[in-house]
Amino acid sequence: MVEEPVVIAYFKKLFANPADTRMGRIDGAEVEIKGELCPRKGKKDQVFLYGKMTDGRLSALKFMCALCDPHMFVAADILCILAVGRDKDGVSGLGEKEFNELLGGESPEGYEHFQRARELLVLGMLGQKKIA
Repeated sequence: MVEEPVVIAYFKKLFANPADTRMGRIDGAEVEIKGELCPRKGKKDQVFLYGKMTDGRLSALKFMCALCDPHMFVAADILCILAVGRDKDGVSGLGEKEFNELLGGESPEGYEHFQRARELLVLGMLGQKKIA
C-alpha cells in the first residue's frame, strides 16, 4: 500500500477536528452495515455504516472504522458526504470523479476502498436492514 499525500492530508484533517467529520453512530439507524472491505484481502478494514432514510433517500449517514488504514477512513468519510440526500440509484452512481473532487486529487487505492463501501451501502439500502 502506498501512502498517497492527498489521502494522508485528508486523513489528518479528519482527526484535527473530529466534530467536523461523519464518524460516529446514529441511534435508530434503518441501515446498519458491518463489512470487511480491505481490497488487499487482509481482512483488516472493518467499516460500520449507519444510515437514516427519509422518503427512500439517505437523510443521514455516519461511519465507524476498526483496524482501518487511512484509505478506508477517507473513503468512508467521503461516502458519507456524497451519499446523503440520494436514493440507492444515486448512491450506486457515485463515481471516481465525485470521489476525486472531494478528496482534492486522485487516489486509486482510496477509490477502490470507496467502491467497496458504496456497494455495501447500496445493498443495505435495498432492504433497509442490518447487514453483518
